[in-house]
Amino acid sequence: MIRDLSELPQDAGHYLRDAPPTFIAPERQARRYQEFRDHFFAPWHRDLPRHAAHEVFSGFRRHAERPLYGENNLPLPPDWIEAMARQANRPAYPALHLPAIAVVHAAMRVFPTHKPAFLNPSRPGKGFPFDVLQNSLVTAGTPLLVTHCSRDGQWALVETDWAAGWVRWPEIARVDRDFIAAYTASPLAGFWADQVPVKDLDGRFLIAGRVGMALPLAAGKETSDHRVLHVPVRDHLGWARLLEATAPLQAVHPLPFPATRENGARVINALLGQTYGWGGLYENRDCSAFIQDVMAAFGLWLPRNSRDQAGAGRWISLEGLSRRDRERLIQEAGEPLLTILYMPGHVMLYLGRDPASGRPVIGHSMWGIRTVRLFEKGTGRWVIGKTVITSLAPGREFFPFGWPDRLLLDKLTGMVRLD
Repeated sequence: MIRDLSELPQDAGHYLRDAPPTFIAPERQARRYQEFRDHFFAPWHRDLPRHAAHEVFSGFRRHAERPLYGENNLPLPPDWIEAMARQANRPAYPALHLPAIAVVHAAMRVFPTHKPAFLNPSRPGKGFPFDVLQNSLVTAGTPLLVTHCSRDGQWALVETDWAAGWVRWPEIARVDRDFIAAYTASPLAGFWADQVPVKDLDGRFLIAGRVGMALPLAAGKETSDHRVLHVPVRDHLGWARLLEATAPLQAVHPLPFPATRENGARVINALLGQTYGWGGLYENRDCSAFIQDVMAAFGLWLPRNSRDQAGAGRWISLEGLSRRDRERLIQEAGEPLLTILYMPGHVMLYLGRDPASGRPVIGHSMWGIRTVRLFEKGTGRWVIGKTVITSLAPGREFFPFGWPDRLLLDKLTGMVRLD
């Protein structure tokens, strides 16, 4: 394992000691949380689809000329993408306009299929787990707008406020005006950790609560050891209804969480060590999902992918600077817990300074480090594959035989202040 993970304590609180006790002023947090609620419920209030046909079907254009490989690492048949296009029924888009809600944690797909597609499994970073058809994870309780369906009726094309893609019909349920009124009128609650059991009043398991998701809170019904939530379930006709459910009191809190440095460390620490998940694969998190979910706990709405997150706040360029100047500017202009460091394809959350070295420290979900071996062609990967705390130069100790061609610090193009 890389040296950073043995030398740097994997505890966000270790680096937040000098951060302000409150990293978002209560008045500003209240405004940002209202924006969060507006985004969260937005799919139910649209008169038209947010995404045009060229956006929701862009995957066909993007992958039309690429050789793609299946789960057995063998090339997919030449007519595979044409079959997917027929299944997607593009000429009829948009065929539907139905408010709905996710009733399970659903994988949002680029094409209407659960089967994976990889670019070239023999090349680093192109095979597993980088399924190019995995768009995002949609957590249970997320408002949706159904805009289309597959030709065989198995898949629904849905929009959240931050993504669009295909999910299976049994993973969602339609909602009516009364359901929407009840759902939007309730306060929302979030979870301090993942895999929190949420059970109905008879003790039957319904869903697993996770950081970043939101469910309506049944105000005034908490007990000494449980909070009561409203969980959407699908009835036999495909409509949503709300069940009262319980979750451990210490695992649930009304949104937004108080924006203290201790709570920031608590949320981040709950995710450290979790397996990397490209596009939410296997209900895991990639780099942008990690930051999106941490910010959601404190009532800050963020876009889903790294490129859009780069435009979610005040941009400060790091291009053209030396390594020393980049580190100095990050420490001078960066605000712990409210600063995203960006490089093309990857985002990291600035946590502050390492007390031992005085250098910047980041939290991020990372797949690995690109490596190059002397006297050999091509590059490889030193796989980390989880959410970790590192410096801006993880893997620097591998020179000369595994020296990364460029460190993270070299690749940074800018930083984003979420204020």
